Amino acid sequence: MKLFKYLQYIFIISVLGISIVVLYLWNIQQDLPDYNISKYFPNEITKIYDEKYELMYHVGNRDRFYLDFKDIPENMINAIISAEDKTFFQHQGFDIKGIANAFFINLKNIYSNNNNNYVGASTITQQLVKNILLNRDQTISRKIKELILSLRIEQEYSKEFIIELYLNEIYFGRRSYGVASASFNYFNKSIFDLDIHEYAYLAALPKGPNNYDPKKNYKKAIDRRNYVLKQMELNKFITLDQFNYYSNLNIEISKRNNKKYKSDYKTDFILNYLNSNSYNENAFYIQSTIDQSLQKISEKSLIDNLALFERKYRNWDGSFKNYDDILKVGNEHWQIGKVVSNDSDLLKISIIDTNEIIFLDKDNNLYGPKKVPPNVYLSLNDYLFITNIDGSFYAVQLHEINGAVVIMDPFNGDIVSMVGGVDYDISNFNRVSQAYRQPGSSIKPFIYANALETRKYLPNTLLLDSNILLDQGINLPLWVPKNYSNKSFGELTFRRALETSNNLVTLKIGLDLGINSVNKFLDKINFYDKSSNTDVYSTLLGAVENNLLDITKSYSIFLNGGYIVEPSIIKKVVSNEGELIINNDYFKCSHCKFSNEDRSYRMPIIESQKEKVISPQTSFQILNILEGAVKRGTGKSLNKINYPIAGKTGTTNESKDLWFFGLTPRYVIGVYVGYDTPRSIGYRETGSSVALPIFKTIIENYLLHNKNLNDKFVVPTDLIVKKVNKDSGKISDGQNTIIDYFTKDQLEILNDINKVESIGGIN
Repeated sequence: MKLFKYLQYIFIISVLGISIVVLYLWNIQQDLPDYNISKYFPNEITKIYDEKYELMYHVGNRDRFYLDFKDIPENMINAIISAEDKTFFQHQGFDIKGIANAFFINLKNIYSNNNNNYVGASTITQQLVKNILLNRDQTISRKIKELILSLRIEQEYSKEFIIELYLNEIYFGRRSYGVASASFNYFNKSIFDLDIHEYAYLAALPKGPNNYDPKKNYKKAIDRRNYVLKQMELNKFITLDQFNYYSNLNIEISKRNNKKYKSDYKTDFILNYLNSNSYNENAFYIQSTIDQSLQKISEKSLIDNLALFERKYRNWDGSFKNYDDILKVGNEHWQIGKVVSNDSDLLKISIIDTNEIIFLDKDNNLYGPKKVPPNVYLSLNDYLFITNIDGSFYAVQLHEINGAVVIMDPFNGDIVSMVGGVDYDISNFNRVSQAYRQPGSSIKPFIYANALETRKYLPNTLLLDSNILLDQGINLPLWVPKNYSNKSFGELTFRRALETSNNLVTLKIGLDLGINSVNKFLDKINFYDKSSNTDVYSTLLGAVENNLLDITKSYSIFLNGGYIVEPSIIKKVVSNEGELIINNDYFKCSHCKFSNEDRSYRMPIIESQKEKVISPQTSFQILNILEGAVKRGTGKSLNKINYPIAGKTGTTNESKDLWFFGLTPRYVIGVYVGYDTPRSIGYRETGSSVALPIFKTIIENYLLHNKNLNDKFVVPTDLIVKKVNKDSGKISDGQNTIIDYFTKDQLEILNDINKVESIGGIN
C-alpha cells in the first residue's frame, strides 16, 4: 500500500515536472525571435572607394566585407571548423559528444594547469544564433532558446549558408567583423592571399580577440594558433609536416593603418551629398571619382607652397619641445624631425620615423621679413616639421593662411581631386565648396566669351585702354577704375587685353554689351547663385562672391566645346543588398534596351545630357587666348613646361583672395588662396605670385608620373588659322605675328571692316 502511494507521488511529481517543463518550453517558444536568417544581412558600414575601387574611408564603427561561401578560401573554412566545431558538417545544430568531451577536457586542463586553451561546447550554429538572434546573457533560458533556434535553422538552411553567415558576422578584433576585413586589418592582405598559419591565427581569434593579441600576449597567441593548427592536422586538413613547419613560424601582424578611417574634405563632401539626398539610413558601397595619386599631389602641393610662401611675412613659430605635442598635429606629407646639431650652416636633423639624418641648407630656410637663418630660430632637441621638395629639405610650420584645390574632368564633371584646406583636423570647413569669395579677374574670360558669341567683337578687335568714370548712383561717389599697374597701355587687341588681364578694356567690353546682357550670360552658364546681386559695375571685375567649385565648373566650357557639366564626386552607389542606388551617366541612350517582345530593332541613339551654352568655336577661341596668357601674359611663369596649358589668374582688391585656373587637355584645375577671415595676403601679391605656383607644382608632379603624354587641345571644325600682328591685330605674314583662330563669319566681318577702312582711306 505504501509502495502504491509512493508511486502515486512519483507519478504526480513527474506529471507536474513534465507540465512545468512543457509550460516553460512553451513560454520560451512563444518568446523566440524569427529564425528566418535568410532575411538577415550583416550590418555593414558605408565604404567609400576611389575610382579604381581602392578603399578610402569607412563610415561607422564596424569594418566588414561580405563574402559568399564559394568565395571563402577552403583553408579558412577548415581552420574555423577545427577551432570551433569539427563535426559542423555532421551534427544537427548541437553536439552531445562535443559537449561531454569539452567538459572532461576543460576539467582536466583546470586541474593540470598545463594548458590554457579551453574547449568550447557551442556549435557554429549556436554561436551564430547567439550573435544575430539572441543576446549574450549567461542564463539557462537563453541557452535553451539558442538550442531550439539552432535545431530549426539546421532543418531550414544549408550548412554552407550557415557557415557563410557565421564567417561574415563573427568579431575578430581590430574593429573587424568577418574574415575578409580581419585579413586586411591583421595582415594587410586579401583573404585569398593568406598562408595556412595565418588562416589558423584568424580562426583562433573568435574565442577572444583581445586575449590572443600578439602585441599584448605573444605566447598566448602562439599557443592558441598552434592549437588550431594541431586540430587541422588531426582532422586531416593539413599534414604533420605542415603542422611542424607552420607551428614554428612567427605571428607577424601588420601595423594598423588608421588613416583609412579618417574623414577628410572629400569624404565629408560625399557623405553630405548622400545625406542631403536622404541616403543616410543605410550602408552603401560608394565608388567615387577620386584619383588618389592626383589627390596626394594636390594636398602636398597646397601645403608646401603655402608654407614656403608664408616665410616672407611670418617669423618662425614652428618648434615643439615635446614629441607627443607635435605628433598630435602631424600629417602624411610632412615628416617630424629633431634637431641633433645646430653648430653649422647645415643644420643636422634626425627624421624620427626613419632615423635618417638630413641637413637643412641655410639659404633655403630663411624665415620672416628679416630672413632669420635656421641655426638662430632652431634650438638643440627641438622637434619640427620637415618637407622634402625635389630632394631638398625645408623647415615648415603650421599655416595661418589657407587655400583649396579642385581638379575636374571638364568632359563629364568628375571631381578627381578635392583639397578643402591645409588641415582637416584643425578645420573641416571645405573651402572648395563652402568658402564664397570674390573671383576677381577670373571672371574676365566669360565676359570675353559673351563678347565673341554676340559677334560684336573678334579676337583681333582693337580697343582703347584708357581711363573711364562711372556714375554709381544717387549719393554714391564716381567710380574711377584702374588697371592693376595703375597704367594705361593705349590700343590693345581683344586677345592681348585678356592675356594681360586688363581691367579697363574689360569694363568697356562689359559696358558695351550691357550689364543685363552679361548677367544673362553668367546666369546661362550658372556662374553665380541666382540670388546674387549682380546688377553693379563691379560685377564686371568679379566683385560678387562665388566658390572655387562653381568657378572651376564654369571654366570647363572652354575645354569641352561649350557644355555645362555638373560637378560630381560619385560614380556609383550600391546598397548592401546590391541595388544600384546612384549611377551618374552623362549620356542617355534611346533604344539601347529591347526584348524578344519588341516588334522590330531600332538603332540606338546616344545623346549627351550636357547643356550647350556657347559654341565650340567660341570655346576654343577663349581657350587659345588663355593659352596665350600662359605664353605671354599673367601666367607666363608656366611657359617652360612642355605641355599644353591655358590659364587665368584672379586677384581681388587689397590681394585678399587669389586664384588660378589652369586648363589642360585632360583637366581643369582650380586653386584658391586666402585667409578664413579675409585680410590682405601681402602687399601687391597676385594670383600669379601665390596661387599659380600651387598649380605649377601639381602639373609638374602629374607630368613626372605620366611621362610621354601626347595630349593636345582639340581644335573644332569651322575654325580658320591666320597669322595676326599681335599689336595691331592686322592679318599679316610679317614679323611680330601670332597664330589666331577665326570662324568664317568672323573673317567676313573682318573683310567688311577692312573694306570700310579702305574706302575711308581713299576719301
